[in-house]
Amino acid sequence: MAHGQLFKNLTTMVLEENSFLVACRQKISMKGFVSLSKNATIFSVAADILEHVADEYPNKPVLLYSARRPDAYKNNTSMRESIKKALHDAVSFSKLSSLCKLMVPVGLSSLSTSKVSAFLRIDDAKPFHCSAVYAASIHSLSLPFRMDPLGPTANSKHVSGAVDIGELVQMLTGQAWQNMVTILDAAIPAPCLSGDDTHGSFQRNLHPLTPETAVDVEDSQAVESLVVHGVLSSGGHRALISEVMDSVYRAYEHGLPKPMFLHLSTALCPLPIPLPFPSIFGNLVGQHGELLHYPTQGNQSRGSLEISSIPMAARLRSSSAILPFIQKRSDDLRRFGVARGAAGAQVLHDWGFSKDEVEDMEEGLSKMVTMLNPHCELSSDSD
Repeated sequence: MAHGQLFKNLTTMVLEENSFLVACRQKISMKGFVSLSKNATIFSVAADILEHVADEYPNKPVLLYSARRPDAYKNNTSMRESIKKALHDAVSFSKLSSLCKLMVPVGLSSLSTSKVSAFLRIDDAKPFHCSAVYAASIHSLSLPFRMDPLGPTANSKHVSGAVDIGELVQMLTGQAWQNMVTILDAAIPAPCLSGDDTHGSFQRNLHPLTPETAVDVEDSQAVESLVVHGVLSSGGHRALISEVMDSVYRAYEHGLPKPMFLHLSTALCPLPIPLPFPSIFGNLVGQHGELLHYPTQGNQSRGSLEISSIPMAARLRSSSAILPFIQKRSDDLRRFGVARGAAGAQVLHDWGFSKDEVEDMEEGLSKMVTMLNPHCELSSDSD
């Protein structure tokens, strides 16, 4: 997968064997690290590097995108293997989350049937299809890091909403929930600002690429960082920065669930579709990413030869909707690793974890759950 230039002035280290990427600004005033890992586990090179970064740069925030392929969700043939996989997921999540300030799980069990793929033609068996979607979303979320900060009275016609890694992490983790596991939503391509009866607005087309999240959760304490770039106006032209901002805030006045806090970053430039990009767009997507009312003639799947760029919307969302993801790993570790006579206790011992270490990990995951669901602690106490 071609990750592209995620940041300007970067030192980039890529370990292809484990698909792990670490990027940092090549400046003394380095703001933090962004890391992308595929199938990161407690036994992977990714965990070792994150541990090294935490030791060497204890005051620099790390933003971790932890991605999984669809085939990572395949069912195991035996109960023992299912227990090992559940424990492996729980322990890996506990370990990796302790080595970063903000963690974004990415990777659906079936991207092809998800709402994100409404205008796409995804084959889950082709890794480059899934990689293209995730890379496009992460690239969009990196835009605020690459924007030049503007003064309080400055005004730009091209970009708005610059933020650095440290500010983003503090924004998403330092509010009401104190939650460090964030949901990634995307609209690919993003519909036009006003939307229509067929496609709807781009905000209503933002759907999660993070697995195991709750749906239709209206969280009044949610915190969001929304990035919109290259979006089109109702007339088919690139929407102005002011038009995007007005449209976003006006949507909350017309019934869209409003978060407690929203940071909006926007830019005129769309997402360019490079020549090696796989043919994942459906026949309702036009040359510039506009959504058509009638399908085009020819192939059902379209790529860079037919489409030059697309408008994008991507969002990081700190919300109680992530609770099922954390709850499952907490429950699995308690059930299979900590409870009396736990079926996976020997597995954890064979992996080198003492009883105290396992109990500490379980306690840490339980605290994450309680942060997002205070009633959980009350019910546990009453039991």
